[in-house]
Amino acid sequence: MTRRRTMYDQPIVRAKVSRVRFPKTCPVCSAPANKLARISTTPRRKIWLRPTWDPNFDMRGKNRLENAEIKSFVVDVCEDHEMSDNAEVKMRGFSTLLASIIASVSVFALIYAGSDYWAGRPVSPWVYSYLVILTLSLILGYLAFKPSPLEASFRIIGFDFERQHVWIKLKNPEYLDQLMTRNPMAAELVNWVVKV
Repeated sequence: MTRRRTMYDQPIVRAKVSRVRFPKTCPVCSAPANKLARISTTPRRKIWLRPTWDPNFDMRGKNRLENAEIKSFVVDVCEDHEMSDNAEVKMRGFSTLLASIIASVSVFALIYAGSDYWAGRPVSPWVYSYLVILTLSLILGYLAFKPSPLEASFRIIGFDFERQHVWIKLKNPEYLDQLMTRNPMAAELVNWVVKV
């Protein structure tokens, strides 16, 4: 089992999962909060096409502790930074569908561009229009999958091995001070973590 030690320039919060209480202010702008937002984390595990390709696969069963549950934290936010998951999921689904359609058309665009180049003709104008549409879809995909201001200012880095403590990176120093004063016994600042 390899251990990776990760250092951080700004200190991050190490808080006990069962006892952490978040301040009643917005983590983005420090305004008084009147809405609730759920920030969830899911374990990002690589899913192998066949189990035998996984280096950690054991025929007798799992040889590694894994916790596949989703952990959510309820955070108070202001009206300006309230997250609507439905709109975000729809936008990401639309951009994924658009990217898959454009990827399937790219085969034909490459065939026609190669044919024009091989025959010594100028490249067809619709190939250039395809490149413009491809660029626009890449920009749309970037905007759809870019983290929201709340996700960017309140980032869950991970959990310790026993999932007793969570590591949170906060951008807003005022919110960080409020969190530390509200949780003197359940939270501490650390500069490095060891991931197993």
